[in-house]
Amino acid sequence: MIPITLWIVEDDTTYRRTLQRMLSREKNITCERVFPSCVELLDAVAVDKHPDLVLMDLGLPEMGGVEGIRRLARLAPNVTVLVLTVFQDKENVLRALDAGAAGYLLKTAQSRDIVKGINDIFMGQAALSPSVAKIVLEEMRQPMPIENFNLSDREIEVLEQLATGLNVQEIADALDITVRTVNFHLGNTYKKLEVQSQSAAVAKALRSRII
Repeated sequence: MIPITLWIVEDDTTYRRTLQRMLSREKNITCERVFPSCVELLDAVAVDKHPDLVLMDLGLPEMGGVEGIRRLARLAPNVTVLVLTVFQDKENVLRALDAGAAGYLLKTAQSRDIVKGINDIFMGQAALSPSVAKIVLEEMRQPMPIENFNLSDREIEVLEQLATGLNVQEIADALDITVRTVNFHLGNTYKKLEVQSQSAAVAKALRSRII
């Protein structure tokens, strides 16, 4: 398993401690810090060494989780965000993914599914609760006006591979290019599509009929 450093943003003290205890049993996951709000998280990001992943609630005081994700993406674009929340409505799901969340799990998920979601993200796979995946799939099926966003042929190829469920290493192998090159194309694609995550990029590409 890949070693993962993690911060938690959760205002419910009891649930926050439950998460800490659960994750402490995982040999490859280190929960370094916990925060009750996005404001405190962002203050820490400005001065502290960044974690690999932030486990983020949405219903938070002072600043909502979606805005927190958006600001974190600007401050620390290399930090991955996995949403863990009670909200399962379409608006919150799509806003969080568009803001830059790499995955979206519900608090009703079993402990093993939360741990699996964390590890799946670092294997380049999606981490979505079943009801959330259904929302994303339905959104993908909604047609948008055809627009290619000036994507290059190679960027479209990478998106097509991503849509089949391949991770970055597998895409590199399939296209006979390096992982660094795949990440370069993904970075350009995110900018052109104005998204912050793989899930959001694939969703927008499918809706725009690019792939």
